[in-house]
Amino acid sequence: MRLLSVLLFIPFFGLSQINPSFLVKSNLSYTKVESSGDGMFGFEKDGKIGYLDKKGNVVIPAIYVYESSTSKTIPPFQKGMVKLKKDNKYGVLDKTGKIIIPFQYDGLYTSNGKYIPVYNTINGKNTWGIVSMQNKVLIPIVYEQLQIDSNLIGVKQNGKWGMKDVSGKDILPMEFESLTPYAQNQVILAQKGSQYGYIDAKGKWLFEKVKSVYTLSGCYEGMIMCTVNGKHGYLDMKGNEVIITKYDNAFSFGKSGLAKVGKKSSTSGSPTLWGYVDKKGNEVIPVKYPSLGDFYSGLIYAKDDETNRYGFLDKTGKWILSPAYLDLLSFDEYGGVWVKQTDAKWHYLNKAGKDYGSLDDNGTLYKYFGNQGYAVVENNTNTYLLLDNSGAVIKKIDDCDAVYNFSQGIGGYKCKSNGKYGFIDVNGNKVTGCDFDGFDGFTEAGISKVTKKVDGKNKHGYVDAKGDIILPIVYDYVYDFRDGWGLIYKEGKYYFVDRNGNLKDPPAKYDELTEFRSGYALGKIKGTNNNPNKYVYINSDLKEEFSITSWQAYPIWETVAIVSSDNKTYELMDKKGKIFKRLTGIEQVNFCTEGMIGIREKGKWGYVNDKGDVIVSPKYDTCTGFKYGYGRVKSAGKWGIVDRSGTEIFTTKYENILPGENGYFIYYDNGWGMMDKTGKVIIQPAMATITTFEKNRAMARTGKTYAIIKSPLAK
Repeated sequence: MRLLSVLLFIPFFGLSQINPSFLVKSNLSYTKVESSGDGMFGFEKDGKIGYLDKKGNVVIPAIYVYESSTSKTIPPFQKGMVKLKKDNKYGVLDKTGKIIIPFQYDGLYTSNGKYIPVYNTINGKNTWGIVSMQNKVLIPIVYEQLQIDSNLIGVKQNGKWGMKDVSGKDILPMEFESLTPYAQNQVILAQKGSQYGYIDAKGKWLFEKVKSVYTLSGCYEGMIMCTVNGKHGYLDMKGNEVIITKYDNAFSFGKSGLAKVGKKSSTSGSPTLWGYVDKKGNEVIPVKYPSLGDFYSGLIYAKDDETNRYGFLDKTGKWILSPAYLDLLSFDEYGGVWVKQTDAKWHYLNKAGKDYGSLDDNGTLYKYFGNQGYAVVENNTNTYLLLDNSGAVIKKIDDCDAVYNFSQGIGGYKCKSNGKYGFIDVNGNKVTGCDFDGFDGFTEAGISKVTKKVDGKNKHGYVDAKGDIILPIVYDYVYDFRDGWGLIYKEGKYYFVDRNGNLKDPPAKYDELTEFRSGYALGKIKGTNNNPNKYVYINSDLKEEFSITSWQAYPIWETVAIVSSDNKTYELMDKKGKIFKRLTGIEQVNFCTEGMIGIREKGKWGYVNDKGDVIVSPKYDTCTGFKYGYGRVKSAGKWGIVDRSGTEIFTTKYENILPGENGYFIYYDNGWGMMDKTGKVIIQPAMATITTFEKNRAMARTGKTYAIIKSPLAK
């Protein structure tokens, strides 16, 4: 049994310092936080998803589930609504969490904002329809497919397409092989038998094309994309070729009145060169740029073929921000842009080139502000800290990849540089370098067992609190050092060892021998012919002080030892070998400390004191040893704390909770935090790891947290 309790450590990423001019809310401690549109932020907690507002306040609790076990994307808000899943059905909530479409559909979409396309699955097939924002059926849920653009809704049934408006009124009969609506121009790409082209919303053919020659695409800003022989061009609304098909790539026209086009290059280092054309086919931005963005805030980024750097052009092709940047993003809708300058840092600029600085102190972070000017930053560096009991940071622990509890004022740490272990004191001073392959932690004697690999095998020895080797690290096994003595096992024989490294023989030969505890080591001589064992208690002078014959006997813990003379009933024995109490009805005991012993009765655990008096009646699923005056108890998978009087000072509601010195407790709630014995939270549960407090110090690793940031240009 070990005195040192070692916390499991969890991989994490710590957050570098965020520029205050961008920061809205930091230290959001969730499994995940995502920018979810409409000024909302989805978060995950305990495997469920909910939503925060722009200030980081929970507005929709985490009670909803992901769409599938493989899909871990939090659904985004669109037009003030979000599609969520509950009880294997989908519904729609608004930004306050109000259910506006009940959870009764097998699938739905929220992109329109005025009505909701929904479907139910019947006999393995989806049947589609449209409901209003009040869940009134507008178009019956009977169709095989829908093609939707605003007020034009294509419906498919029995392999044929027709068209309806949002009220469900028929616009076109169910007689088309395909229909794709484009509501901005109130036209529809249609195929009916051999007829192929565009029709208006009344079904009148605007023009037809030969399908084997033309591939027609979307209609935007009065221009229709088309492809002939693998080349791209544009038609007008009458089907005339306004821009002949000569481009290898082409995109739709935007509100700028321009369309992005590309041609393959045989001379440039880039496989495609890009430019922009107007509706007459004029290349207002020449097709010469190896990289070219889309228009945002009236500007596009371009990579200059001379400097091989990036800058920004206006719609006439004029450089507004000269090509001086190593990398960049597109302008956001607030007129801000991230650029990587020659200092190798990302800076946020406005259209005039004013520099608002970097997002973090290293200049390595950047985020596109597309969510009403907001974004989310996830932490991305490792930080290990020494804390005091107010939560203040005393020191950063450098070259550290794991931390372990303090014991006797010395804690363990693992070096990132070599993967080995060393020791650190409560002031953050490293007592040793990372020289060891393992350790057990310091006992009250101020000595720790340490391990090194020698020729591929683990060898063990002792080190003191100054880092000095007491016992050479050459032994196959060593036990904890207490009461002036350590214990080693060498070549099939036990030896005691003192603080000077001198080996001493035990007073007799034993089949088993345990290390010293509470002034005594315990030797066992196995009984023969189905007889009880002989247990010998050895004092710190290495003399046999007394012995007992029993089926089971355990080391002395403080003032008492547990024995079982009949292998059925547990008994309490004092340090003179006298049995003074029988624990009737007890199924099992758990050796505890500080005068408290864990007992199991009828499958439940409680405590008796070292006199055998019941302090906590057995009612818990498990319990652990007392430390710093408190014991941990568990019910229904959750942990709580009891004190020495048996009072439950923290109910069993925590994922984990451990006592520290002076009434400080670390606890886990989607991250580790610390509180005092009144329940006052001192360190928010945002740490990936935190050790129990000793001498008002703890070591911690900052946990996975998120920050909400905002563009300085967004109002």
